[in-house]
Amino acid sequence: MIAHLRGELVTAGADWVVIDVAGVGYRCLVPASTRSRLPAQGAAVQLYTYLQVREDALTLYGFLTQAEYDLFELLLRVDGVGPKVALAVLSTTDPAAFRRAVAFEDLDAICRVPGIGRKTAQRLVLELKDKIGAVPAGGGGVPDGLPVAVAPAGDAWAEASEALIALGYSRGEAAAALARVRAEAVEAPSVETLVRLALKQLYRG
Repeated sequence: MIAHLRGELVTAGADWVVIDVAGVGYRCLVPASTRSRLPAQGAAVQLYTYLQVREDALTLYGFLTQAEYDLFELLLRVDGVGPKVALAVLSTTDPAAFRRAVAFEDLDAICRVPGIGRKTAQRLVLELKDKIGAVPAGGGGVPDGLPVAVAPAGDAWAEASEALIALGYSRGEAAAALARVRAEAVEAPSVETLVRLALKQLYRG
């Protein structure tokens, strides 16, 4: 399998690029998120790649970041979701935002992706929520250096912080959101409840 390409960007179309690697040109289909951040033609570039093998074709897909590649690969595991829809997801939203939408079961946000209807959105949430919205095993504490007034205390709070970070938020954003939740909490919530409440705070901005 071709895991990545590193070479010269020869040319680029609306949704594809050609990378010259040691004199061999590789044509890759790319999402808009990758296409919009490519360097100028002739510059060096590296893409993480996914090779789709079919009886009638070998198709190479390229991504600038590991996060884009990982989400693309994960989406292909969902029944009824092919490369076209997976590319549409990455072209419409960034991986962190899509993961948050799945974790929060925001079907309206998922349905904004071209080619995804209500039923497909529900299937995505059903099949992916445990994979991209689960609390990481082992938890972990709030890192050193965060102000005491912001960093939530207790195992459930620390695990919720790590879960939000895994969803793509910074430690500062996670800590601030959980601090607002903590100020409103009347009893010790579960980790799942903390994550859900914190996501509401983050969605509000």
